Amino acid sequence: MNIKIQPQEKSQLELLIEFDLNDLLPFKNQALEEFNKDLTLKGYRPGKAPLELVEKNINPMELWEKIGIFALEKFYPQIISEHNLEPLGQPAVTITKIVPDSLVEFKVNIFVMPHLELPDYKAIAKEIPFKEKNIEVSEAEVNDALNWLQKTRAQINPETQKEELPELNDEFAQKVGNFKTLEELKQSIKEGLLIEKQDKAKEQWRLEVLDKIGEQMKGDIPDILFEAEKQKMLEELKMRLDEMQLPYDEYLKQIKHSEEELLKDFEPLAIKRVKMALILKEIADQEKIEVLPEEIDKKVDEILKQLPDPEIKNKINLEELKTFASGIIRNDKVFELLEKQQS
Repeated sequence: MNIKIQPQEKSQLELLIEFDLNDLLPFKNQALEEFNKDLTLKGYRPGKAPLELVEKNINPMELWEKIGIFALEKFYPQIISEHNLEPLGQPAVTITKIVPDSLVEFKVNIFVMPHLELPDYKAIAKEIPFKEKNIEVSEAEVNDALNWLQKTRAQINPETQKEELPELNDEFAQKVGNFKTLEELKQSIKEGLLIEKQDKAKEQWRLEVLDKIGEQMKGDIPDILFEAEKQKMLEELKMRLDEMQLPYDEYLKQIKHSEEELLKDFEPLAIKRVKMALILKEIADQEKIEVLPEEIDKKVDEILKQLPDPEIKNKINLEELKTFASGIIRNDKVFELLEKQQS
């Protein structure tokens, strides 16, 4: 087997793979069996003719093309692994040469995960102020949340038919939850609002850091990643519409868009999401961040506990969920690394 790898534009590679006779012979009988299934020979039922006779009754070029394809199917994963390639999507395969009883050559074009040249991401993380440290919750914000809670407990008076709000006192707090006094409830609301604000600020900081890194990074990102992300966003939208029991076609009519126009609208966000995902992966690779099996199992359990419907749980592909969980953990570790630059 002879392999030549030629880099192309936008993270595309061209692989020239030449199989010699030693590579090809183990697949000859398999190819002949395939032809035998559809071959009609006098005196033999379909698929029962001797392979020697089958070979004499088929085109040699077609036979060795089939043999080459079987060889490529067998060796392609091995080639990818040995050369540490991360292919994206399906390869485009072309047969470039066939010499019966000698060799078969393929040209395989693949997109691979791009290598990004990142700026000093630790310095960028240090430069951008971490606003979470100075967050406060005002009394007015607590009262607004308390008033909203009060309105959700409003009842209609059957003599007047008017909405009556419950009095804000200790009894109200006890009915709302595990609180003894109104002050305990207000303190709980304040703590909840603080956590919400901190989480929002942290998320905003993370996005700012990734945006800044993205502005300075170098590297060609293949369009196939952006197209895949747009399709992913489309599927996410369809799932949300399904939960709302709104048909997708009806939604398109309401927004007066075709699917093509909708995908075009997705483009800026898709580009941003792809860049951020690649940045996080590249940092994780450079920092040799690992995700342990026990960490994945724990995260999977947490995700499954949030799904009360047994039918949904049964439909989940566990391996895909583990991959998803691993990505979440890896990204969290990258962000923890960046956040440490603030100290």
